[in-house]
Amino acid sequence: MPKKNQIFYKDNVKVESSLGSRILQGLTEAEISQLLDSLFAILSDEQRQTAFAQLEADTHTTLIQIIAPSQTGEQAKTTKRQATSLAKLAQTWSDLWREWNEIITEASQSEGKYIVQEESWEEPYFDDCALVEDLEAVAQKMKPLLETAFTNSFSYAHGFAANLLEAESEISDGIADWMEIRDGINLQPTITHCLLEWEWLRIQKQGQDAFKLAKQIREWEEKVFHISLDDDAVIDFFSDLPDEQKKLVLAGMTAERDSSLWKYDLENTFSYWHLFYMEVLRQFATPEIYLNNLRATISQEWQNGLPVIEDLLAKQEYRESLTVIQETLDALLKNKPDLNPWTPENSLLFVAVGGFSYEPGNWEKEKTLLRYYQQAVRELGEIEWVNALSIQHITFECCYDWSSMFKAFTEIPVNKDTHKALFTSWRESIIKRGTPYRYSYFYTNQKPVDTWWLHWLLDSITSKEKGHTWFRQQIIEWLENLPGDEGQLGGEYSILHLLTKDLTEIKYQGKSPYPKFYEIVILPNQLSTRDDISRRMYLQEYAPPDLWERVMAYWQANLHNFVPRPDSSQSSDYTKNAQWMSALKELAPQSYDSLLSQWKVQHKRRPNLWKAMRNLGLD
Repeated sequence: MPKKNQIFYKDNVKVESSLGSRILQGLTEAEISQLLDSLFAILSDEQRQTAFAQLEADTHTTLIQIIAPSQTGEQAKTTKRQATSLAKLAQTWSDLWREWNEIITEASQSEGKYIVQEESWEEPYFDDCALVEDLEAVAQKMKPLLETAFTNSFSYAHGFAANLLEAESEISDGIADWMEIRDGINLQPTITHCLLEWEWLRIQKQGQDAFKLAKQIREWEEKVFHISLDDDAVIDFFSDLPDEQKKLVLAGMTAERDSSLWKYDLENTFSYWHLFYMEVLRQFATPEIYLNNLRATISQEWQNGLPVIEDLLAKQEYRESLTVIQETLDALLKNKPDLNPWTPENSLLFVAVGGFSYEPGNWEKEKTLLRYYQQAVRELGEIEWVNALSIQHITFECCYDWSSMFKAFTEIPVNKDTHKALFTSWRESIIKRGTPYRYSYFYTNQKPVDTWWLHWLLDSITSKEKGHTWFRQQIIEWLENLPGDEGQLGGEYSILHLLTKDLTEIKYQGKSPYPKFYEIVILPNQLSTRDDISRRMYLQEYAPPDLWERVMAYWQANLHNFVPRPDSSQSSDYTKNAQWMSALKELAPQSYDSLLSQWKVQHKRRPNLWKAMRNLGLD
């Protein structure tokens, strides 16, 4: 009969090993699984019960659930969740913490995995993102076990907050003194949730409420230097608490809102504590208290003025609503002090907030503010402002539609000064956005042209004294006097490009009879604005019928002067030179032959040039 225990010695210490331990040491998991299958196949129910009776109660229950006969779908789901013993869960929990701590230890090494050097000549840096991602992966495995681990006092009962506080110190002390944790250690959602849930379980066990939790987390935040929680995860966690607990948090925050612990965060609109506080104020406080708190933050977040204004309008407090409207506008335009205080008759709000850089559909809140403004001044009898605000609103809707804008400026009655100010604001912005930008403006003394054909076009449309005839005279005279090379053209070079593109789109819908010239020289993809359609519609109406032919005649006569010189190319890359020569050959073959002859003499010792030419089928 085999003995129950075997005695062996390790480091001169007598150790008794059970049969089960020896099997674990001697067989693989697959072999043990096969052994158990064989044993359970021959054991009777009575023998199983006898064996199970000698086990711990939780182990006994878990085994019964594992080997239970088939059940209903819902029962199977429950069994699947429960068919793991507490001992096994404790082991898994301990293993996960071991993995977590190994990551922290690695992050504390001066030459560990998280010290990254991308290039040999660059200084190494601490990869905080990789560290957090690795910790997040472990936290995702911990999260389902967390409540069980706390309830059953598994290992590492000190929790996540204390561990991370200690980890921050270890990491800071471990990496090189000169190396910074540049972007901080920004915890991801699951880590943040685990930290909060563990502390909340601890707080509840102590008989404390959720404000105690919030206060404890704030105190922890004051202790850490590099670590920060995930904003959305904090808000979501506290928002998911029962209403009674959220009310207690609200009461506690309100009572201590002027304390050093809470004042900054509750008044800072970028803080998740402020966002949660405002949310519970909205849910549980009176509308007046909520709106008063919103108004106090308008200078930080201009949109917070909108509910306040809406409430004042509903109460018919129009004078006070104008005060809040001005506060809101000042906050909206805080980066443009020259426009404060802004008024609806001195400039377009759409232009002031940089609307020409974005799609009109993104401006619903700005339009709401203008609508509230218009409602207030209408009730106060300020008709001039009412009409000016109509133009303001239309600009947000139709800023790129010239016809709609001209109609608004013509049909909406405002005084002469207001009309001039608002039209000038729109006209200058259209011209500014339509002016092609050249990088040469940045590194040379070359300046953009002050007045060009877009000025003349807009003035011709809006001035009875000018009109079609004047525009045609201006643009023909300008074209006839254009210098024949890029150096003398200066800023007019890019303006000529835009005119060429617009005329080609008008006449050929972009399918130029000179496709190489159009794509290589004009670069149409770089010359696009949101009012392209409107500009071309009016250009087609006002331009001379033969303007495209006149422009192309200029290019045919002068394009050879614009072809990049091979001796100005860098790194022996002559691709661009060859491309321009292909455009010249297409547009002006005689000029191409003449320039090619010169190059064959002047640049015969540039084999890469001629290789690039041959690649494009050029002589």
